[in-house]
Amino acid sequence: DRSVLRVAGDGAARFLQGLCSQDVPLIATSSSRAAPAAFLSPRGKVLCDVILLSRGPSEILVDVHSGVAQNLVKLLMRHRLREPLKIEDISSSHKAVAHLPATSLAQGSTSSGSDVQPDLPTDFFLDPRFAAVGHRAVLEVAAADALLAAGALDLSAYHFWRVCCAVPEGPADLPVDSVLPLHANLDLLNFISFKKGCYTGQELTARTKHRGAVRRRFFSVVATADGSPQAFLDGLGLAPEAPLPAGMVARAAASNGSTDLPGLRVDAVAGGEPPDEAARSVQALKPGAEAAKASGVLHSVAGNVGLCMLRCEGQFNERENFKDQSALPDGTALTTAAALPLAWRAPPYAFVE
Repeated sequence: DRSVLRVAGDGAARFLQGLCSQDVPLIATSSSRAAPAAFLSPRGKVLCDVILLSRGPSEILVDVHSGVAQNLVKLLMRHRLREPLKIEDISSSHKAVAHLPATSLAQGSTSSGSDVQPDLPTDFFLDPRFAAVGHRAVLEVAAADALLAAGALDLSAYHFWRVCCAVPEGPADLPVDSVLPLHANLDLLNFISFKKGCYTGQELTARTKHRGAVRRRFFSVVATADGSPQAFLDGLGLAPEAPLPAGMVARAAASNGSTDLPGLRVDAVAGGEPPDEAARSVQALKPGAEAAKASGVLHSVAGNVGLCMLRCEGQFNERENFKDQSALPDGTALTTAAALPLAWRAPPYAFVE
């Protein structure tokens, strides 16, 4: 579900520097030569999320969700003006691929999942958003297809693990021009440089970070067959920086599908009309309250685990806020609109410096 774009020519990094949230010239000096970035609208909302891969001083590859790739091409072409740049979609010759850490599928594992796998081709690099997600690469089609044929890569498993890591991705989590980057945790996932110069959408992003109150954030939510998801989470004994263990989460689901969350399916059984926002709403019954109130919306889901954008009680401008407070008061009961009990958990990367 990914496309690969190529921006090449003198000034490629400088060109992208003025359009996205990442400090593009620094990518070439990083060990992986890759970094996440967001393209924002003048209103400061996310148009699309990408991973930029430097291939030299005059060439940058853009790994982007296929659903928004052509919109991004049009945006880049519109801003190119007379720059001597070549902007093209090279998805017919290159593929973006991901390789999951061994622990992502280990039965009962509670590791952070960032183990280095020495047998990977040298093109692979640790995911620059959150190392626990695994490794990524942009490969020529033949090389990518060879890995797929060997069973090394699986899209549905990737999305299940991505959701267990609470990493938002693509239009399911970032509908075009609808979500502020801080609400989507992009500042916690290395998408945003607060030290670089001007770029489209910067003013509102910086003002929200330093002077506003960030009261919406993505959190993980889980449902279980026994109807006691909080007891399930407590029983895992996870370190806060560890992702949810995929095997144990999958085994906690009901076999008849009754614990499948009503969000935007990103796993193998995705299909049909997606539920509307009312069906995806999450209700919170706080201690002492007479009735539950809408407190969030489900986005990416894979079976019984998903990403929920919760409206938080306090301010969550900084990583430290996740350590100091809970999104909702202790004792709050969280459910889907259809009364399926949920437990929520802070994103693990909020606890990684």
